[in-house]
Amino acid sequence: MDICDLTKGAAFFPERNTPPVPIAAAFGTGPLHQCKKSGKWNLELAVRECAGELMRSFKIVFQKHSSKRWEDLIFRFGEREFLCAEESRIVGYAETAAQAEKITEDFSAKFGIPEQESKGRFRLIRRDKYDTFACEDVALPDQTELESDAFRLFYPGDAEAWHLRFIESLKQKRCGLSILEGVPGTGKTTYLRYLIRELEASHHFYFLPPSGLSMLSNPDFIGFWSKEMQISNKKRFVMILEDAEAALMSRAGDNRDLVSALLNLTDGMLGDFLSIQIICTINCRSSEIDPALLRPGRLIAHRVFRKFSPAEMRALAYHLGKKAPNQDECTLAEIFSVGTNNSPSYSRIGFCVQTQLS
Repeated sequence: MDICDLTKGAAFFPERNTPPVPIAAAFGTGPLHQCKKSGKWNLELAVRECAGELMRSFKIVFQKHSSKRWEDLIFRFGEREFLCAEESRIVGYAETAAQAEKITEDFSAKFGIPEQESKGRFRLIRRDKYDTFACEDVALPDQTELESDAFRLFYPGDAEAWHLRFIESLKQKRCGLSILEGVPGTGKTTYLRYLIRELEASHHFYFLPPSGLSMLSNPDFIGFWSKEMQISNKKRFVMILEDAEAALMSRAGDNRDLVSALLNLTDGMLGDFLSIQIICTINCRSSEIDPALLRPGRLIAHRVFRKFSPAEMRALAYHLGKKAPNQDECTLAEIFSVGTNNSPSYSRIGFCVQTQLS
């Protein structure tokens, strides 16, 4: 016999579609409809102006930084009208779908924080506090912006023509794999930031960090993408896997599941359903990649990012107002590292940027 125990439910934000305890208790077995919205909200203002309706709250105090942050809130706006809020999403509850949507939209209109205009953004895939798949929007920093007229200097040779062909392929193909190969510092991540800005109107970009590659073979990953498809606004999906050697190397005991998952996502029946384009960056040579991943039809593009010749490094260094390194060849990162003691240098780690003054 199953026993309903409300004490085992979520205290604040819903676990998936299960409402928190006080909401489940209020509705019982009666009609219950939910409306979820992602974004940013001013929870401090909401607590001040709706103090009488606030029935559950969870605040975090950071002693080190002398700061505070509201983590989870539950408001009760009527007998059966509730709203759960956290920094990046809200969920409204009511007896009808229209009421639930109205609660969500009214709260968003009053306490929503408008998105700042950015030149490109991606979604960081991560596990949330309930160990389910979640996303966090990340705007690309201005310091990493690459102007179109400087593209040829950053990527000399035939890179510009290849880039235009690559853009068209990403617009036309439903799914597939692209590989950006090169030693560290040759500009693979800088190029991806540029690509995100170029295709922001037509594509949603997702970033899965190297530490999260195991998510590829998790069965729940399919459900995550299915939900993303519902809010995609008909945009195509591109998932970026940085330093993805573990998922691309020839199949062995320690990576067999990862390679199989990548094969299904890029050209299998699962790929037909989800329509995900995957871009991987690697530091190894493509000869070490599992041959099945390089099959024509699955592979959209493969590009080797090389080092600069003396003439190329002098041209870029002049454009940047720097002195060209005195060596036979160098990477893009090595050219950027040249500077005076008073100039800022940017330490790039994946899709994060740290600014340091020498």
